[in-house]
Amino acid sequence: RIREKVGMVFQSFNLFPHLTVLDNITLAPINVLKKSKEEAVDMARALLEKVGLLDKEKAWPEQLSGGQQQRVAIARALAMNPKVMLFDEPTSALDPEMIKEVLDVMTDLAHEGMTMLVVSHEMGFARAAANRIIFMDAGQIVEEAPPDTFFTSPREERTRRFLEHIL
Repeated sequence: RIREKVGMVFQSFNLFPHLTVLDNITLAPINVLKKSKEEAVDMARALLEKVGLLDKEKAWPEQLSGGQQQRVAIARALAMNPKVMLFDEPTSALDPEMIKEVLDVMTDLAHEGMTMLVVSHEMGFARAAANRIIFMDAGQIVEEAPPDTFFTSPREERTRRFLEHIL
């Protein structure tokens, strides 16, 4: 039952190539949540507007940039009204120019109060949007701290080495 309250977005967009953007977003609400087509379409359009892609509702995934596909994937996850969103490196498969589009949507979600667990190497985003950072190495938690502490005075040597290399 927990999975019904969790939305997931991965580094590969996993959109259905044989469905339009609108149909990708409405498929689960209609079939799983038993929403009417009209209700699902209205909600999908509101989500597309939220992610800046309302004009792409009739497009096919192959017609979209990577950043646009990832924003559709976010809208599709949000269509299930999750309480928590999980993101696994959502920008790693994107061209550098497209990363900002996706991070802006995620930052907006964070500021709206969405609980998110994000695996990312985007430290600027982590600093701006996180209320807690957990740094892991080889599957182990190395350090856990609020963003200001993590970036300005990390306790662990491994964390300091990591930050020296990426900042």
